[in-house]
Amino acid sequence: MPELPEVETITRELRPKIRGRMITDCVIIRQDVIAHPKPAQFCKAIVGEKIINVSRKAKYLILELGNKKRLVFHLRLSGTIAVIPLDLEPQKFSRLVLVLNDCQLLFNEPRVLGRVYLISSKERPPILKGFYKLGCEPISDDFTTDYLKARLKNRKARIKSLLLDQNICAGMGNIYSDEALFRAGIRPLRRANRITNKELEKLTKALRDVIAEGISNFGTSVSDYTRTDGKNGNFQNFLCVYGREGEPCKKCGTKIALKKIGNRGTRYCPKCQH
Repeated sequence: MPELPEVETITRELRPKIRGRMITDCVIIRQDVIAHPKPAQFCKAIVGEKIINVSRKAKYLILELGNKKRLVFHLRLSGTIAVIPLDLEPQKFSRLVLVLNDCQLLFNEPRVLGRVYLISSKERPPILKGFYKLGCEPISDDFTTDYLKARLKNRKARIKSLLLDQNICAGMGNIYSDEALFRAGIRPLRRANRITNKELEKLTKALRDVIAEGISNFGTSVSDYTRTDGKNGNFQNFLCVYGREGEPCKKCGTKIALKKIGNRGTRYCPKCQH
């Protein structure tokens, strides 16, 4: 958390609130959230810059600044973005405050795992290498059954682990991979090389659909995720397996199982998924 739908929701809500605003001050409350460059350089480089646009790449939130600079936020497990009036104090877990013309942008991170990077258009810092190796997003036109088949070819790893590989399914995480596998009727423990072409077609559609529905419902609030105004998302109300271990399957009534795959909790229906 947050995954692609949550970051897309933040992007869409943030864009009209801050696009065109100037960064008038930068306050770093926890220096360790600034991953690149050094904190002193970071503030000096962004104060006085205009926010040209707000965009997203997989799970990364991007503020596009003047002079072809980009502020890249990796929210990790519990990072959130909030926009508050100038006269309010930062919030309890605020780690970085960007003061704008008429508001403040807060990067809140209770666990201090999230990171912020400032990069130029020609810069590729090694610390951000994962950003440049992302595969296709499930909502991309390039994410087809043929694409997925090619990326999974001869792979013996469990399908759940491969769906979490950002080089294959950019933006996917634990929640939406569990939900997509349930919709496709595929057990998460299956080896990728044992999945049939017909099943891959179902999985491709399920991945695309579940991400799109997550976006249309403003993301899933099951832990720390909130929208930029502090409200929750809605997709947690439609989950079929994630967070429902021990509860009856909504299709067949069998108890939802919980297994650890690659050190990640994974939920599935033992009857509906094969």
